Parts: sequence; structure tokens; C-alpha cells
Amino acid sequence: MTAPKEGWKLKRDSLSKLLIYFKDGNVRTLWSLDWKHKYSKFIDRNIGLARLRKKVTEYGTKADAAIIYDKQTGNEIEKYFEGTPVNKDVNS
Repeated sequence: MTAPKEGWKLKRDSLSKLLIYFKDGNVRTLWSLDWKHKYSKFIDRNIGLARLRKKVTEYGTKADAAIIYDKQTGNEIEKYFEGTPVNKDVNS
């Protein structure tokens, strides 16, 4: 994916999103920043995922659950409980 003329836009061009469910009942959605600056030539999913993982670490025990989704397919990429990664059960 190459950069649009007007630059990358957060909701439109992000490849992933993070849903955080806080212990106080609030829910927050964060979009991945998959580029180094607004006019980067290309986007990189790994940059965005690293930034989302950093946010999960920052919120840590304040959040009950945090889930990273692929924005295009809606599939779950990673899941965290109180900042700790949760392994997916392969048999279910």
C-alpha cells in the first residue's frame, strides 16, 4: 500500500485496532499507527502492532481485557488480560 497524496489517515488507513475494556466499565478503541510519519511511502503492520502492544503495557492492570484485531478481516490477532498475553486454545 503506497501513501495517498494527502497523507495517511488514522481510522481510514490503519491495519489494526485495539479494544481495551477497563475495570471501571469504560471501553476505548485505539487505531494502529502503521507509518513513521504522515507522508511515509509505505505502511508496516509490525510498527503499528508494536505501538499497540506498548499501549497495552502502559494500561496494564487498569484494563480487564485488551484485544487487537485485524481491521480488514475483523479477526483477533492478540488478546491480553490485565496486560498479560493470553494464549489461544488451538483445540477449541
